[in-house]
Amino acid sequence: MSDKVKKAVILAAGRGTRFLPYTKAMPKEMIAIVDRPSLEIIVDEIVESGITDILFVISPEKQAIVKHFSVDHALEEFLEGRGKLKEKQIVENITKRARFSFVYQQVATGSGAAVLLAEKFADGEPVAVLNGDDAMYTSGNTPVTKQLLDCFDAFGKTVLGVQTVTREAISKYASCDVVESYGKNHLIRSVIEKPKTDDQIKSLLAPLGRYVISGDFYDYIRRTPVAANGELQFTDSLKLQAAEKGIMAYDFDGIRYDLGDKLGYMQASVEYGMRHPEIGAKFTEYIKSLKINK
Repeated sequence: MSDKVKKAVILAAGRGTRFLPYTKAMPKEMIAIVDRPSLEIIVDEIVESGITDILFVISPEKQAIVKHFSVDHALEEFLEGRGKLKEKQIVENITKRARFSFVYQQVATGSGAAVLLAEKFADGEPVAVLNGDDAMYTSGNTPVTKQLLDCFDAFGKTVLGVQTVTREAISKYASCDVVESYGKNHLIRSVIEKPKTDDQIKSLLAPLGRYVISGDFYDYIRRTPVAANGELQFTDSLKLQAAEKGIMAYDFDGIRYDLGDKLGYMQASVEYGMRHPEIGAKFTEYIKSLKINK
């Protein structure tokens, strides 16, 4: 566990419009990857990084998330009464691995406003911040969140988890303006959201849904101007802190799946299915045998 970071926040308040009609009734973060909600994969990453205090920032209609990560005595008693002890243990382990709490973003006023709702939970301490749309696979190696925690412990600055993307793809993300580099650690002075021209592309290092923010970051959110669309953007607050104090970008090891994107979700479903301990071998054979008639 990090010496300095003991809490994590998962941002899961978005409406998931790219996944309609599924998200009309169900939170996009609860979409299944084989036999588990995708949000559990993100919780795994946090817990395996040594953090067990987790806050979900959700919208009021996402009660399925609250139910899933809360104790369900009735279900546990039902499973025990039917002799389904293995299934009971699976259900119990969901809530035993961490301490979960929830806060509601009543109106979609931006990612910065969502992070600001975690201020009381943070209580002046640095926290890890994870997008509920992004799953990270590290093949049994150091979880991505733990990689960022190590960077924060070393430099004491807000950290963005980044990877190199193509020049064509950078316009979908943000570009980090690097000042100095120390291996995988990069000191940056600006973050340019969705750069549209060559002069706006400062590097091909793009933030991909993992952060560690310093204890004073909420002051920067409050000082951040509201964007033209009426939203308070997390990236704008990062840009403000970067300009005044410098922040770190850490080039993490791992495979990132964009679960808010249909193709990203399907890639995650197939690849996690091929790795699954029960069905992986047979599913891999099936994938290799496919001959699709269009």
